[in-house]
Amino acid sequence: IGSYSSFILRCCAQPLLCDLYWNMPDKPLWLGRLDQILDELASLPHPWIDRATVERVLGIGRRRAQQILAPCVSLQIGSNGVADRELFIAHLQQLASGEAAQYERIRRQRLAHTLDSLRTSWQSRVPVAAPLNIVNQAFTDLPPGIQLDPGRITVQFETAQQALEKLLALAMAIGNDFERFQKAVGDQNVQFVADEPD
Repeated sequence: IGSYSSFILRCCAQPLLCDLYWNMPDKPLWLGRLDQILDELASLPHPWIDRATVERVLGIGRRRAQQILAPCVSLQIGSNGVADRELFIAHLQQLASGEAAQYERIRRQRLAHTLDSLRTSWQSRVPVAAPLNIVNQAFTDLPPGIQLDPGRITVQFETAQQALEKLLALAMAIGNDFERFQKAVGDQNVQFVADEPD
């Protein structure tokens, strides 16, 4: 059952999971190396941080560096603002914890939404009500009208629902005893026929 179920889940979930992956917000790359960044800032020879330093150390663009630095600017030198290093380090730690928490919150919300969509999609795509005993389906008790020959599988049915039930039973039996299935459809000397109804 494991491989069959995972195959079905992969087929049904693939478009939704791709959508989840491509629509996730970008997590700031510098969050992953925060400790290294804080060490580098602490080891700077001067007590002031400017926008160019923020760009270089965080590996971000000019505009984002200005946005991050702005709340800490305590001195203007010409048209550029500089911030006290210790104040900026504290601000960066606070910002990192807030952004990491926000990113995690958004990620969890989207994951919950995607899983809910998968569950709804999966339930709407399965038109066969499968009894619990189908999990242990064996070739010996397949429904009547299923025949396995080398290079051929025949399923006889009267209604679409019956066809789906028989196909599901066959799929579960294959998942439970693949070697027997392989022998039945691959060896020219083996023929397996499910019992006909009385």
